[in-house]
Amino acid sequence: MKKWLRVALLLAGYGLLFVLFTWPLAQHFTSSFLALPRHDSYQFFWNAWHFREAVQSGQNPFFTNWILYPQGSGLVMHAYTPILGALSVVLGNDMLAVNTGLLLSYALSGTGAYLLARGWVCSPLLCLLAGFIFAYSPYKLQRLPEHYNLVLTATVPFYILLFLRAFEFREGRFLPLVRSWMAVAGCFGLGVLTLLSDYYVLFGLLYFSLLYVAWFWLRIGRIRWGTWRPWAWLAGILVVSHIAIRLLRLAGINENGGLWWGGDVVSYLMPPPTSRFVYWDWAARLYTNAKVFNMPGSLENTVFIGYALPLLALGLWALRLTGKRPASRRFQEAGGRPLAWVLIVFLLFTVPTLRIYGHERLNLPTAFLHFIPFFNNIRCPTRWSMMIGLLLPIVSLSALEAAWHLRLRPVVQTTLSLLLLVVVGIEFWPKPYQRASQASIPAVYQQVAKLPGTSLIPIPLGILDGYHQVGHLETEQMFYQTLHRKKLPIGYLSRVRPELFASMRQEPVLRAILYQQTKPDTVQPAPPTAPQVQAFLKTYDPAAFVVGPAYRNQPVHAFLRRLLQPYGFREHLVDGYVLLAAP
Repeated sequence: MKKWLRVALLLAGYGLLFVLFTWPLAQHFTSSFLALPRHDSYQFFWNAWHFREAVQSGQNPFFTNWILYPQGSGLVMHAYTPILGALSVVLGNDMLAVNTGLLLSYALSGTGAYLLARGWVCSPLLCLLAGFIFAYSPYKLQRLPEHYNLVLTATVPFYILLFLRAFEFREGRFLPLVRSWMAVAGCFGLGVLTLLSDYYVLFGLLYFSLLYVAWFWLRIGRIRWGTWRPWAWLAGILVVSHIAIRLLRLAGINENGGLWWGGDVVSYLMPPPTSRFVYWDWAARLYTNAKVFNMPGSLENTVFIGYALPLLALGLWALRLTGKRPASRRFQEAGGRPLAWVLIVFLLFTVPTLRIYGHERLNLPTAFLHFIPFFNNIRCPTRWSMMIGLLLPIVSLSALEAAWHLRLRPVVQTTLSLLLLVVVGIEFWPKPYQRASQASIPAVYQQVAKLPGTSLIPIPLGILDGYHQVGHLETEQMFYQTLHRKKLPIGYLSRVRPELFASMRQEPVLRAILYQQTKPDTVQPAPPTAPQVQAFLKTYDPAAFVVGPAYRNQPVHAFLRRLLQPYGFREHLVDGYVLLAAP
């Protein structure tokens, strides 16, 4: 089969799986997107809308005052996914752009992983399985309706393919020799594309490269594990790292919450709630167990990769230790041998304090990364399961072929491969996803869109980033803005400047609203004076205030009614929402 035809069929096959797993999204591909109420998906849709809006109006797409109005904020440190924004500019439809970007990412991720696996796995069926595991791992399927940035992994396997083609590695040397400058340029281009997708994925490429080079530089392949010296060195490293990390933590050295977010070994046994067939009652109880997880119910606790693949990997490793399995094709090739080492380190990345059922047993050397400034912005270690989903299938399936080579007839091998495909498919199969569309936007915001004025003041008020929160923010507000097109004093970004958090507490009107919203039963600050209210109305030029159903007839609603009545605001009830419109 010609290479281009094989690639086309792979793209079509893995793309069809996306259609199947997200059905009926394909029926509404231009008018809806995957979303969970009160979760991050609305923020990522807003990203695409804002990027297109800024480019088409000739504005800087990496700055906004559509939210956090009037000061605005830069978006460079935000999980902005400009690649989806660029697609939106080209396609002219934000929902189509988001859906197309996700579809292409899953299809290309599976295709790239298939092509990478072909370097060490002969069976096309097993390579198809490797592509499926990387593209559609539970880690990614759970994040699909929430964290669009973390599923944009299409560049990863293609980068590794080019990386291995670009360089020649020699033991004892850190810097490799260049074999192909074209491949080097390809790596750089894919790195830039990844930078426009997500910084976790980008660091996955960087860490892979460094770990792969370290295999040769440190001569890890020459370590003789059958002697006592390597084990003594390993024990010493673990003891020193455990004590050193302990001392750093006692000294209060900032580790940016990375160890707090560290994974738990038991998470590898816990299917996520998005799993259709294997999310049993015990998994549900474990998932929400505050004694095990610092953030019970968080998708950051998920590192599940199924049961079949890890059990297969452990069994094949045991056979190798006992001499009952020959070395795999991957192990026999110099370019493939470092993959197991890189896989092990990424596994250790996920559990920097070796947490087991909620108890921290051992501070691993990988925990040091969380104390290094800049690098410790990678503070959710469980997200490295992305790389485990790529490397574990290649290592395991290559070993599987070595185990049954010349022992089983081809027809038996094919049958077992198909059975493994079915089992993994059942383990990974997701529940139906929820969707959002413009039709789901409350009618009150359609009325706001018709009103004159610059901004909308929604109740509840809130500002949120990855570290702090003031008030309460409903993430849907960023989606509603794409319809009513009024600027918002609220906002949700990955990083928000401290002065923007302070501004909501300092502006007299917003401060008074915030107190009424969050602490109605406490002593309230002095109400804003008439000049302060007039200054607020002049600065923000609000088209309306909208009070959500949960806050209707609450103290904040009564406060707004009293505050705005002298200025001619008219109150209307629209499907449970209170609309206070400017005169």
